[in-house]
Amino acid sequence: MTASHLKLCLKKFLGCSGVLASSHRFVPKLQIVANIQTGCGSITARDVSPMSSRLFCTTPEEKPMDFNLKNWSQRESDSSQLRDVNKYTTRTHTCGQLTARDVNSRVHLQGWLAYNRLGGIIFVIRDAYGDTQAVSSIEFPKLKRLVKKCPLESVIQVSGIVKMRPDDMQRKDSVTGEIEVHVDEFHVLNTPTSLRFSAKNNRTEIDEELRMSHRYLDLRTEKMQSRLRFRAALIKRMREFLDTHSFVEVETPTLLRRTPGGAREFPVATKYPGLFYALAQSPQILKQLLMVGGLDRYYQVARCYRDEKAKPDRQPEFTQLDIELSFTSRENVMALIEDLMKYILELDTAPFPVMTYKQAMESYGTDKPDNGGFLWIVDFPMFLSKQDGTIEAAHHPFTMPSDIEELDKNPLESKGLSYDLVYRGNEIGGGSIRIHDGALQRRVFEILQLPIDDVSYLIEALESGCPPHGGFAIGLDRLVSLLTGSNSIRDVIAFPKSSDGSDIMSGAPN
Repeated sequence: MTASHLKLCLKKFLGCSGVLASSHRFVPKLQIVANIQTGCGSITARDVSPMSSRLFCTTPEEKPMDFNLKNWSQRESDSSQLRDVNKYTTRTHTCGQLTARDVNSRVHLQGWLAYNRLGGIIFVIRDAYGDTQAVSSIEFPKLKRLVKKCPLESVIQVSGIVKMRPDDMQRKDSVTGEIEVHVDEFHVLNTPTSLRFSAKNNRTEIDEELRMSHRYLDLRTEKMQSRLRFRAALIKRMREFLDTHSFVEVETPTLLRRTPGGAREFPVATKYPGLFYALAQSPQILKQLLMVGGLDRYYQVARCYRDEKAKPDRQPEFTQLDIELSFTSRENVMALIEDLMKYILELDTAPFPVMTYKQAMESYGTDKPDNGGFLWIVDFPMFLSKQDGTIEAAHHPFTMPSDIEELDKNPLESKGLSYDLVYRGNEIGGGSIRIHDGALQRRVFEILQLPIDDVSYLIEALESGCPPHGGFAIGLDRLVSLLTGSNSIRDVIAFPKSSDGSDIMSGAPN
């Protein structure tokens, strides 16, 4: 992934990026601003969040443009980069590498037989990097017959000489469109005996259940290849940014004690009768313990598990970029995440606008409003009332309240130091400043009527001298899905679960 590829990503993803850079408004605290136009209509702001003088951006209603993922998900095809792709293999080049500069060179290619015509005289070999047209040399008539008999999607190896195509057969829209390989050696490495569909089929015409049950075939398609490579490149950019800012990547356990106050968890049986682990919903408590331990800047590309019904934007197992740091504030964490997003997408904009939870609900009826771009939502309530009369944490029970006195007087009026980042009506991620005082953490658990024994080790740690700290988590599956214009996060995960949370391919759970 190069800077130019990510630049293209930015333009296609935001659509209105040129407007965003010049349309952020700065207004004094509590200034009345009337009839501010947004992507969803007009709103009237009665007050500005006291934590910032940033407000909404004026952005025309505009949709993300269509774009070709292949252009910005693969590395540039210069020889110095692609040389590494061939190292440790028995090929000399990839199928997306050869150009007019390679004419008269002898090459060895490996991949899948994607196409053949004229009785095996002309065929196409495809790999993860592209495709190359090949011609059966007339000096070897047996070779032509072998190609003709070979089923499509067979794994093959060819050797031959690179030649220029006839002028009327050249394709300017393909890297390898000017050349062809005159083959004198053809080896069949494997032939398919069962093939429900091939990579050349139109992916949208294949039933999704069939694609999920034969995901390994779906992964051969250009769309899936591009999306997974882009995902890897995006995560690499995230790591680059965080490493540069002295964050330390730490792997935390996924087998944990049950965490109270969260989503339903997956139990994991142990060899001890009646004793179970729970798969981690998130590294929440563990990253707080890292802060107690003095590791003041942490991140992790974390696997998380929640036993909930899968939706187009949710999976029972998912990946998030998890970040935590000590001696910080809400404003500092928000600035960090903005800088991270600007780095990975090469944004050049003013600070993202900010809206309070109350403003969002009054003006849009949702805490994920679509203002046409990036938007922070802050000042969430600490607690929400349930139908049975009890209360639950709006985010999670480890969020620091903004006003401790209000917490004791009227918990349902108390606000938390939490914050969500929204892009065009989609939550990109969320975070909060955490409770770092043991007594306060006990009080929050008492209000929620949660068993303190389940987190006694955390409270003991907080009472051991815990610094103020806060963090954020970005849902990688959802972010990549938005960036690539995918209909579902299933299209950006190599082996996703179905809408009911099952693995159609393997038959799990069983």
